[in-house]
Amino acid sequence: MRIGIFQDIHANLPALNTSLIFFKSKNCDLIIHVGDLVAIGPYPREVMDLALNHTKLSFIMGNHDYWYGYGLPDPFPHWMSKEEVQHQQWTRQAIGEEYCNQVKEWPFRKDLELPDGKIIRFQHYALNDQLNWFHSFIKEPTVEDLDKMFDHNGVDYIFYGHQHFPNDQTGKARYVNLGSAGCYDRPEARVAILEASDSGIRLTKESLKYEDEGLFNAYDEREIPARDFIRNAFITREGWNK
Repeated sequence: MRIGIFQDIHANLPALNTSLIFFKSKNCDLIIHVGDLVAIGPYPREVMDLALNHTKLSFIMGNHDYWYGYGLPDPFPHWMSKEEVQHQQWTRQAIGEEYCNQVKEWPFRKDLELPDGKIIRFQHYALNDQLNWFHSFIKEPTVEDLDKMFDHNGVDYIFYGHQHFPNDQTGKARYVNLGSAGCYDRPEARVAILEASDSGIRLTKESLKYEDEGLFNAYDEREIPARDFIRNAFITREGWNK
């Protein structure tokens, strides 16, 4: 079994294209996106069109995916700025509502049993007791933090995202965050291939270069809310600053 894994594409179309081409070249049996397919990036509709029509791609619910499918909380959270509200509203309008019902079906977590009997779990982040929303964010979690946050009982590997920086630690499970595939300070999509057989597991991480010409200009051309904040904080490039 060969599984392609990535997370946090965040409406970055060239990063998604490059990732899917790579997974195809590796003959993946299954591809899993570990939450936050949309928002932040400038191509939400194009990303949804490509991803949701891909036959091997499965999805885990992220917070931005949830806000697209179900709408923003009412009232808005106190920490959500006016610009972020406008950005989320723009994202939903840009995609339209036709994918909402599909997104609502995405699970908050998914378990797979591998040929050697090990269990791997995919979830966007640690979950609350009701398994319907996310644990408060910890910027630099220790392995002790991860053991407390995640339900690791009977699970050998947990792949997660939300935090866009990579992290790979082993405590009561192995906790693997590949880093965001779409939000990075260079045009590279971070992905992994998990190969599983009766004899064990091999995890190979890759950072795939992609052409991002036009990515930054799309924010201005489409008049995307919060675009300057996004280009300074999430999808950053050397030499660009406002």
